[in-house]
Amino acid sequence: MAGGKLTPRQKMINLMYLVFIAMLALNMSKEVLSAFGILNIKIEDANQLLVQNNDELFTQLSQKATEQPKQYGQKKDKVDQIRKLSADYVTYIDGIKTKITQGYEKDEDGNLPFESMDKGDVIDELWFVGDKLKPEGQEFVDRMKKFLKSVKDIAGSDMLEETKFKLDKRFSTADVVSKRAGTTLSYLHYNYNGFPLIASLTKLTQLQNDIKTTENEIISGMFLEGVKKAASLSAFEAIVVPDKTAFFSGEAVTGKIILGKKIKLILNLNALT
Repeated sequence: MAGGKLTPRQKMINLMYLVFIAMLALNMSKEVLSAFGILNIKIEDANQLLVQNNDELFTQLSQKATEQPKQYGQKKDKVDQIRKLSADYVTYIDGIKTKITQGYEKDEDGNLPFESMDKGDVIDELWFVGDKLKPEGQEFVDRMKKFLKSVKDIAGSDMLEETKFKLDKRFSTADVVSKRAGTTLSYLHYNYNGFPLIASLTKLTQLQNDIKTTENEIISGMFLEGVKKAASLSAFEAIVVPDKTAFFSGEAVTGKIILGKKIKLILNLNALT
């Protein structure tokens, strides 16, 4: 197409070819945007199920705390605090999602026009100034750091080690080496700068899922730890139960060895007479 003098007809063919390629690229782009939108809806649905599941788990924990206050009372208080942190954080992210989508009208099903949300300037202008962060961008990062630290501080030794590892990875704000950019980028630049709006919106919804998943794992973990301790063999001792109370000299002693717990009973003999 680039060599020699082209006839008007060939120029027209070339132009139509370029338009056709552009249309294919545009269609591909819209499909990707729609895929992000569908994913966002699915994550939002999963978040609602998580909220219901967490409420049910917390109800069970509250019941346990009433029945066994020494074992579960303090855990219930900790979960209370973590649930408040979780709710506040989710509400903060909801505010961001509302702000960045306020120029887009939802359809009759309540869905945003995903295929039109291909620009990243809304997030870019909200959080970035070149390679620096605006106060709003810094607040976003600080909120994530604060949530991670607060949850770990409150849960303390009641949090499973596996959960701690997941949290550190899930809410990491460390710099990232970008092969695409050929340099190291901050967490926020790597994950949000220059991305289509629908992609950033989906990432924010996923972050809300991470928050609710964390809440779920902590509540479940506190139940699980109690079950593990109750089932641990170290909590029991071997108890010999002979078949009878007396044996003759030379007679084989028979009986059973069982695992159990010894408890101390204090009887009020006056009450029995």
